[in-house]
Amino acid sequence: GMRSGTLPVHQIAGFGCAATRACEFREADKEHAATLRDSFLNELKGLDGVLLNSPLMSCVPHILNLSFDGVDGESLRASVPKLAVSSGSACSSASAEPSYVLRALGRSDSLANASLRFSWGRGTQQQDVITAAQLVRQQVERLRKISPDNALI
Repeated sequence: GMRSGTLPVHQIAGFGCAATRACEFREADKEHAATLRDSFLNELKGLDGVLLNSPLMSCVPHILNLSFDGVDGESLRASVPKLAVSSGSACSSASAEPSYVLRALGRSDSLANASLRFSWGRGTQQQDVITAAQLVRQQVERLRKISPDNALI
């Protein structure tokens, strides 16, 4: 039932090398990602209405999903164009509906819509996440000041 043809040996070998390398650096990458995550969160300390959407002890350290109360999510995403952030999940990217996962966690539609997902990896430097967090903080504070509600929900 398979189509005849030549297997892409170079891709197969490359994947094997990548998998071996990932295994070799798994623990170091995990520690690096956790340090970056903690630095990012430390820069946001004292900013009210920031909600962590997963428990730190039982999630991967290279992905962080936060909701920002009192902020329009689309405005926040648009105000940080230098950051490659996402909202929602890949499986619901075709829908404008709030994340069903965040709603299942008890987040309101407005909080689910005001969430951003940040991620980093081996090539991300400490200063990268500090700069990103400072930019997010600055924009959240700015957007809250100009919000018609001008109050945390």
